[in-house]
Amino acid sequence: MFDPSIIERFVEPITAWRVWDLSESVVGSPLLHPIGSGVDLWLPGRPIKARCAASPLLTLSRRPHEAPDPDCRCGIHGARSLEDIDRPRPAYPPPPVVGSVSLWGRVVEHERGWRAGFGYPSRLRLVCAMCAWFEPGPGTPTVVHGFSGGLYSLCDLHRGGIRLPDGRRSTLTPLDPDSLQARLLGAYGVDLLPLERVDFLFRAHRTPDPPPYVPTISVVAAER
Repeated sequence: MFDPSIIERFVEPITAWRVWDLSESVVGSPLLHPIGSGVDLWLPGRPIKARCAASPLLTLSRRPHEAPDPDCRCGIHGARSLEDIDRPRPAYPPPPVVGSVSLWGRVVEHERGWRAGFGYPSRLRLVCAMCAWFEPGPGTPTVVHGFSGGLYSLCDLHRGGIRLPDGRRSTLTPLDPDSLQARLLGAYGVDLLPLERVDFLFRAHRTPDPPPYVPTISVVAAER
């Protein structure tokens, strides 16, 4: 719910929760990507700094501002708990990385979390992207598939791959999830998030499929 209640500057970091998409750089280093309203890569070894990327065409009446701003949605987002993170829509590949994050600097507080000026991961874990967000399952990934530049870890139940809306499947040779997770933790210099902090995700009810799209035609009768 977008209802900012307070804005302050924090020197001591706030611990929050996030999920990320994942890719590999040209040199083979895992890279965290924001989902939702995020605009920049989370690069290893350096804090991410918030910036407002709203289109000028949509903000003609709003002056340039420091991110985060109480009257905008900009900032580094973090939830109070994993339960407060909205489940992804089935039309999009689900995020495979779950973790806690440190937030600091200028902070806007919300009912379900915060938006901050700076952030950096503190603990990370690869999960089965399908078990965590779409339907119950074992949750522990046994293979990593890739397509459209992204990496998606999957368990034995879902290791056949995620199909994109246009029908495409994996374009990479499957990767070992334990090796990828070790490289991810090493690149960002963070600890592994304990499994017991996320295993409730794998027991959640199945996310309903979106309703089918049925085009409609509106007929406007001309006055006579």
